[in-house]
Amino acid sequence: MRHFVGFLSGLILGPVLVLACGWAFSHLRTLHASERGVLEGTGPLVLAGLVGVGVIVALMAVPPRLTPMLPLSVALVLGSLTAVALVRVHLLERLPPVPGFEGAMDLLPLGVFVPVALVLGSTVFVGGRWRRPEEHEVTEEEYFQGLHEEGGGPQEAQTRAEAPHVPRHRA
Repeated sequence: MRHFVGFLSGLILGPVLVLACGWAFSHLRTLHASERGVLEGTGPLVLAGLVGVGVIVALMAVPPRLTPMLPLSVALVLGSLTAVALVRVHLLERLPPVPGFEGAMDLLPLGVFVPVALVLGSTVFVGGRWRRPEEHEVTEEEYFQGLHEEGGGPQEAQTRAEAPHVPRHRA
């Protein structure tokens, strides 16, 4: 179920990222045309938006416990929008104008989103993302506990005998 929800969330998040980058690009282009600095006017807001896009992409690419379907669906959206912008631009021009659309139409044919799509698509090949973590997984501290204890008196032998042994099998 988490893979299905992740896939649907990625289908929504992909266009949001494209439109956010397009919005930032159009504002930065306006600031550059008016010969204003990035820290003047709406510049800090644009930088905050770009930082937000970067954080979202990093949160999709890095955490090992996240389903790989979320970044995969975002990668498919980014790659397919880039391909449509290169091959059939008239299909994208039929979409309703929303904030960031004009900037996205400038960025998509340039292939700006292809490296991001490759990074997000590569998360599918990380095996740890496909399975849930074991409930009683042994930590490193538990594994090495009591390994180098000295003394070995009768009290330690008794506590070792009382400790139940549960075999662990990995699939």
